[in-house]
Amino acid sequence: MESSNIGKDPSDLLEEDMVGVEFKSVEEAESFYHIYSKIIGFSVRKNQCRKNQAGIVTTRSWCCSNEGFRRTKYIKNPNRVREPRSEIRIGCRAMFRVCYSKITKLWVVKEFRANHNHCMATDMQKYFLRSHRKISAAELEQAKLLKEAGMKTSEIWNLFVHQNGGWDKVGCTKKDLYNSLAAGRRGVDDLDANTTLTFLQSKLDIDPEYFYAYMVDEESRLTHLFWADGASRFDYELFGDSLAFDSTYKTNRCQMPLVVLVGSNNHGMTCVFGFALIQNETAETYTWVLQKFLECMKDKLPETILTDGCRSMNKAIEDLMPSVVHRTCSWHILNNAIKHVHEEGFVGELRNLIKRYYSVDEFDLRWNKMLLDYNAENNEWAKALYSSRHQWADTHLRGSYFGGSTATNRCESMNAFLKRFLDEKLPLWRALQHCEHGLAALRYGELGKHAADKLSTPVLKRTSMSEIEDQFASIYTRNMFLEVRNQITRSEKYNVIRHHKLKASDICTIEKYLLKDHPKRKVTFKRIEREMSCDCYWLETKGIPCRHVFAAMKHLHLSDIPRNIIKNRWLKECKDIYLSSPDAQRRFVNPDMISSKRYGGINSQANLFLYYCKKSPKVQQRGMELMSTLLVEMQKMVEDVGEEEKTINGAVHEVHDGIKEPHPVTTKGRPPQSKSSQQNSSQKSAKARICRVCKKSGHDYRNCKVRKRKCEESMEEDDDDFE
Repeated sequence: MESSNIGKDPSDLLEEDMVGVEFKSVEEAESFYHIYSKIIGFSVRKNQCRKNQAGIVTTRSWCCSNEGFRRTKYIKNPNRVREPRSEIRIGCRAMFRVCYSKITKLWVVKEFRANHNHCMATDMQKYFLRSHRKISAAELEQAKLLKEAGMKTSEIWNLFVHQNGGWDKVGCTKKDLYNSLAAGRRGVDDLDANTTLTFLQSKLDIDPEYFYAYMVDEESRLTHLFWADGASRFDYELFGDSLAFDSTYKTNRCQMPLVVLVGSNNHGMTCVFGFALIQNETAETYTWVLQKFLECMKDKLPETILTDGCRSMNKAIEDLMPSVVHRTCSWHILNNAIKHVHEEGFVGELRNLIKRYYSVDEFDLRWNKMLLDYNAENNEWAKALYSSRHQWADTHLRGSYFGGSTATNRCESMNAFLKRFLDEKLPLWRALQHCEHGLAALRYGELGKHAADKLSTPVLKRTSMSEIEDQFASIYTRNMFLEVRNQITRSEKYNVIRHHKLKASDICTIEKYLLKDHPKRKVTFKRIEREMSCDCYWLETKGIPCRHVFAAMKHLHLSDIPRNIIKNRWLKECKDIYLSSPDAQRRFVNPDMISSKRYGGINSQANLFLYYCKKSPKVQQRGMELMSTLLVEMQKMVEDVGEEEKTINGAVHEVHDGIKEPHPVTTKGRPPQSKSSQQNSSQKSAKARICRVCKKSGHDYRNCKVRKRKCEESMEEDDDDFE
C-alpha cells in the first residue's frame, strides 16, 4: 500500500479517506478489503471485473454480500421442494472499486462506500461470515489423510477444534469441512467404476501377485468384482484346507453385497483369502465368484467348505466343487428350527443330533423318535433338513476339518470387524481401500502374534509329560500349544485298561477314570511308521491330538511325538518365508494419494517440531522465526516449480473407459421402513424387555446368566462326546 492516509480506526473510514489510495497489486487490494470487512463485521463477494481489448483486467470491484436482491424466480418457484434459503440480499450499497493506472503502474481506489443498511456481525458471529470461512490447504490435506485412514468427518472436525484451541480458531465451519472433502472426491466418485478398476490395476505395480477380475452387463455397468492380494494367495497355499464364506450388506453406496472368503492361520486367527462385490445373490453369481477364486488360487480346491446354507451357494458349490466336503452352519439350522417347529425342547434334541457322533442306524432312530416326540413327522422343513443331513450331522462329517468350528461365526466376526471401516455411503473405490485398511489391521495383529512367539516362550513343565510339552512348545504357535497342553492335562483322567501288542502295532483301549460306563476309545500306534490314531477322530476334526492319544503315549513310554500328529499348519515357522508389510496394503498409485503420502511423511517431523516448541517461550519464539523464514522460502519454491508432475514413476496403467457404475442393488433382508411407519412404531409404548432364554425382564439373551451357564455346559458336553 503506497499511501499513509489510512491512519484511522477502520470503523471510522470514509470515502474521502480511501479514494486515491494506491496498491501494488489487485491481490493486495482484495486482501485489504477482506481484512477491513472482517474487522467491521460483514461478508464480501466479488462484483464487477472489466478488461481491456487485450484481455487484461483494468477494473475490479468488491461489494457487501447483502448487495442486490434475489431474483423472484428463485422465490416464487411453484415446483420448489426444499425450503428456500434465508434472504441475505437486501440492497446494501457498500462497495470497494480499484482501477489500474498506466502512469503509476499501481492500482488506485476510485470508489469506496462505507455505509451499510443492515447490522454488523458481533465478534462471535464473524467466524460464520462466508467470505471469512476457509479451510487452509494444510488442514485440507490433513483431513484427506485422516479420511483415507478411516476417520469420520465429524471426528476430523473435533480433532481440528482440539488442535486449534477452539471452534472459532479453525477458520471454517463443520459444514465447510464436509463440502471441501466432498468436492475433492466428486470428480473421482462420479467415475466410480473406472476409478475402482484403476485402483486395482495400480496394485499390480506394488504386488505382482495381486489378482482381480470383474464382469459387466450389456449396458457396460459393473456387476461383479473379485480381488485378492499376494498375501491372501500365499495364505491359501498354507491354510486353504478349510474355506468359509458369507455375504454382508451396507458396505458401499451401490448396496452391492460384500462376500468375504476366510480361513484360519497357524495362530488359529482369521485370515482372508479374497473379497468379492456382487450385483445379486443367485447361483450364477456365486458360481462366477468361485470360478474366479479358483482361477486366482491356481485351481487348488479346499478340503472343506462352511456356509450359512444359502441355496444359491449350495448349488454353486455342487457344480464347481462336488468333491469338497460341505457343511451348513449349525447356528442357522437351529435358528430356523425355532421358526419352523414350535415345540419346546425340539431345538435341544436337534442340537444333539448336529454335534454328537452316532452310528448311522442310531442317528436314524434318534431322528425318528425326535419327530414323533415333537409332532414333526409331517413338517416339510424337517423333511428337507433330513435330506441334507450329510451337510450338518456330525455322524456324517466327523473326521473333516472345518477350522475348528461348526458355525459361520468366523465369517460373522470378520464382517463385524470390517464394518468398523465400511459404511453404506462409501463409493466403491473407497470401500475397496477401506477393506484393505481392515485387512492391514488384521495382519498387523497376526504379525504381533508371530513376534510374540519368536521373542518369548510359554511357561513349561506344567503337566506330567514335560518332554512332549517342551517339544510342542518349540514348534507350535503359542495359541495352538495351549490347546495341545490342555489335552495333555485332560489325559491324566484316563487309563489304559487293555493293551494288545501286535506284530507291527500297539492297540490301547482307553477308559476315563472311575467312569466305566463312559464310551471307551481305541488308540492305534504303528511302530514302524511312528504314527498314532484314535477312533474319536479329534485329530482329523480339530487338527490337534486328543487326550486319548496322550494317555496311550504315556502308557507306551513314548518320548518323541509321532510324526502324523504334527500338523504343518500350526508350526511357528510356516510363514517365515513370506512376511507382508501391512503398510504396503495402504498404497494407492494416484496423484492425489501420492500427495497425501508426502504430507503424511512430513507430518511426523512437524509434530516433533511442535513438541519442542511448546516446551518454553524461548524455544517457541525461535521456532516461529525459523518457521516464518522456511515458509517464505518454500512458497517461492512452489511458485517456481509450477504445476506438479502428474506421471508417477513412469507407470502406465490399463485404462478402463466406458465402464459405468452399478445400479443400486436391492439386497435380502427386511425392507426399510417408511417415515410414517417409523413414527407410528415410535409412538407405541415400549414393552418391557424379556429374555427369550430365562423369560425374565431386565436383560436380553446376550447377557443372560442362564444362557452363559448353558453354553459352558454345552461346550463340556461337546468335548465329552469325544471322550
